[in-house]
Amino acid sequence: MDNPLDKIELIHSLINNDCRKALVKIEEFEKEYPYDNLFLFYKGGFLIDIGHNLKDCELIKNGIVEAEKSLSLVKGKTEKAYLHYCLANGHLGLFELEENKGADGYKIIPKSENLYKAKQHLRLSISKGEFDNSDLKGQIYVNLGNCLDTLGRGVEAIDLYDKAISVNNKFSMAIANRAMALRAFAEISDKYRVPIYIEAYQDIQSVINNSDLVTIGGGDAKGRFEHELQYIESLFQGKSLLKKKLKHPKYETSHLSNFEKFYLDFCQKEKLFLNLHIHQDHCETAIEDSIFISLITKMDDNDTFYKFAKYLNQIKEDYAVARLLLVQSQYKQVDFNRISKRTTYVNSLDYSQFNIYNGLLKSSFKEAFNVLDKIAVFINDYYPLGFNEEDIYFEVIRHTGGNSIWQDAGTIRKEILNSENLSLYALYDIYRDFLSGENRRVKDIRNALTHRRLVIYDSELTDWDNKLDKHNIGYNTMLRETIQLMKLVKASIMYLVNFVNVEESKKKRANDKPILDMYVDTSQFL
Repeated sequence: MDNPLDKIELIHSLINNDCRKALVKIEEFEKEYPYDNLFLFYKGGFLIDIGHNLKDCELIKNGIVEAEKSLSLVKGKTEKAYLHYCLANGHLGLFELEENKGADGYKIIPKSENLYKAKQHLRLSISKGEFDNSDLKGQIYVNLGNCLDTLGRGVEAIDLYDKAISVNNKFSMAIANRAMALRAFAEISDKYRVPIYIEAYQDIQSVINNSDLVTIGGGDAKGRFEHELQYIESLFQGKSLLKKKLKHPKYETSHLSNFEKFYLDFCQKEKLFLNLHIHQDHCETAIEDSIFISLITKMDDNDTFYKFAKYLNQIKEDYAVARLLLVQSQYKQVDFNRISKRTTYVNSLDYSQFNIYNGLLKSSFKEAFNVLDKIAVFINDYYPLGFNEEDIYFEVIRHTGGNSIWQDAGTIRKEILNSENLSLYALYDIYRDFLSGENRRVKDIRNALTHRRLVIYDSELTDWDNKLDKHNIGYNTMLRETIQLMKLVKASIMYLVNFVNVEESKKKRANDKPILDMYVDTSQFL
């Protein structure tokens, strides 16, 4: 076997069967072909995979160094995407082997630099990737979903598992991981709570004996899914209900206006409702914002629940209005056209656009972003941290030298860390994304809209979609950024609600006295 390519393929085939022999072959290859570019490209990934299989952190670290060297040299998008994937695997391996074995429980998660770096590399892999290999593409989606799920961001992980399943509808790890992520939010899903448990159970059962579950995830993965099945079974008396075929009848549309049909179809397509109904069926449960908090208070406390209920009412109301504005911006109608024309705008002859529809899109963005600030205020009052709510923004508390409700002097607040609440960690991780510049475009758009100007240009006639500018943007980019922000805010609201419910469940378990349910009125005065 004199061909270097054949020897590289041999090393690759040995990694999953005989890692130590693969290491020997790597050493032999380096002596024979010390400057082979193809080998140098793959070397980091080889060492990371071998190190993970042998549980050898030094090998993984060496692999990370080699992959970073290669990343600085290659120019192709596909090559860069592959190396980001390898680097993510390296940091996930270090998290599992070095960090996730201590006695601190969940507390390591929000502090883990390896998890954070893995998330960044996987995102870069997806953004740069043009993969011919659909299996690799699906695996990257699953890995990023797993990473976000570990960070508490299960709502966003579900979307990534769905993307993996769209690439390969028989991807067992994607199906089972999605089921587990979905089940984690069952308790905030109101009347859809039981169907979520059933759906999760049936999805895991459908793949539990598939060979690729062990091939890709290993024996530990199968054991984790079997434990999940046992947990769900423990919540039901017998298995008959868990085997029941669920029905999701479509909602009736004959009485709806054209706009309401458009609204429901748009929001369902983009998954903008505050629920976890993941089916394609357009059933009534899928088009409701049904999630809400529950609180445990003293019998004579008539204020606390309603105080936080009004906070959440405001958050949900703002989100619903932002969603409505977004849909209205996409629905052309004669009366809106006439209203828009009653305002005089100057045509600047550069394909910039000012009209009521673009105004609605801009307002949707601003309203959605403002929800994040209100979530920060909610956290401040729930603990309570004691800051003046007038000074609180999602990223910062004014007059505190750059501190936030999440961090004090650059260190995660003890209230956040000691909660061991994954949904609170999810909100903290979203904050870290803003802090690191991950959401720089979102911040620039919000600041331009709020404090300066943001001019939207025709995407068909200009190239503004391909530029980064704080005050000018292509229409398609603005629409895409608004939808993505809406999805992030939706996930944040669901993390907030789940965080509260988990904390209240802790109180319930610690209380040896009977707890009575209090029913509240949910009627609206329209």
